[in-house]
Amino acid sequence: MKKKLVAAAIVLLVLCIGMVWAQDSADPFAANRKKGSQSIEISPGGFLPLFVLDSNFAMISTPNMSPGAAFSVLYRYMLGKNLGVGGSIAGSFVTTVGGRTLFLAPVCVSSTWVFGTDPMEFDISAEIGMNVMRLSGNGIISPIAKLGGGISRYISESWSIGGKLMWWFVPELHLGSYANLNSYASFLEFSIGAQYLF
Repeated sequence: MKKKLVAAAIVLLVLCIGMVWAQDSADPFAANRKKGSQSIEISPGGFLPLFVLDSNFAMISTPNMSPGAAFSVLYRYMLGKNLGVGGSIAGSFVTTVGGRTLFLAPVCVSSTWVFGTDPMEFDISAEIGMNVMRLSGNGIISPIAKLGGGISRYISESWSIGGKLMWWFVPELHLGSYANLNSYASFLEFSIGAQYLF
């Protein structure tokens, strides 16, 4: 009986030490990842055309576009410790071989999975929305989807800085007799940004 009591006391002591250690090593920025936490992120960066598919889903060998620039503003509201929802407004442009400029301005809703420990934070996000495209004065509104992830580092309780990669899938959809002009473009956004958490 004495041995069982000593063994139980040792197990209890180890559990207590473990709980104290876990509290001491807790993520000090976890308060930014609780229900109701919000953030605004501003990210400038580059924009690379990857590939274009024509209306028959055949790949166009060269997308005839040069690298460009992108800028985005993202709002996020945390539904819990790891899941956030929000929206983004972005703008990007690339130039074509003919010297014209293709401008894209998507407005999206987003869902983000956030994880990590002090001081690093990682996220994986998906966005869907509508995209305004303009080329040489002609415009179209089409759907858009984005998928990507990022890494950031807290520099204070309210600010973090980091970078992200986002893959943009941009369909150009036409109706009726212009359906043969449909195309599906793919771009890569890479950016650095600052995030304010409140």
